[in-house]
Amino acid sequence: MSTHADALGRRALVIAFIINLVMMSVDLWYGLMMKSASLLGDAANNSGDVFILGSSILVLSSTTAVKNRLALFKGIIMTVFGLWAFYHVYLGLIEESDLTGGIISIIGVMSLAGNASVAFMMYKHQHKDINFMSAFICCRNDAFASAGIILAGLLVMYTGSFWPDVIIGTIIAIIVCHGGIKIIRMSLDPASEEEDCECC
Repeated sequence: MSTHADALGRRALVIAFIINLVMMSVDLWYGLMMKSASLLGDAANNSGDVFILGSSILVLSSTTAVKNRLALFKGIIMTVFGLWAFYHVYLGLIEESDLTGGIISIIGVMSLAGNASVAFMMYKHQHKDINFMSAFICCRNDAFASAGIILAGLLVMYTGSFWPDVIIGTIIAIIVCHGGIKIIRMSLDPASEEEDCECC
């Protein structure tokens, strides 16, 4: 890769990192305020992206061994956040939540716009190495999760039930845990890196 290409790739990663950090903060704030399982699950999902994108910036010029160690840490963090999302799904079942379907849908639209723009940026760089490829795949899959957030908000608004939020929150939590476990496996078995690259 040329120095110019390196600079462009690093800039794209930094912008993507900032966007995901903002989305994670918004999801976490409103998720805790409304006890929304889907928003907290999405916060966990975006936290994985923050670690993936942040570590990708750090290891652009690092050795494979360093990348594998960071991937292991990243997978553990993602799995912990996924389990945390499951805990809030449980709380949503036993506590009365303060859900507002309109707010959930609006946040979902913001998240979808953010994830789609980040995925587009990573798409243009995905051919460079596994760091960019994994970032693209994660952000692309997150766009689908954001669509689920929008659906949850609409169903909560029209049915007055908390179940759509709990169900979609559970699905997102499963995706986060699954992605974290696959990243751990990939870091411990580098030979499976290409096979398991769709980890998020």
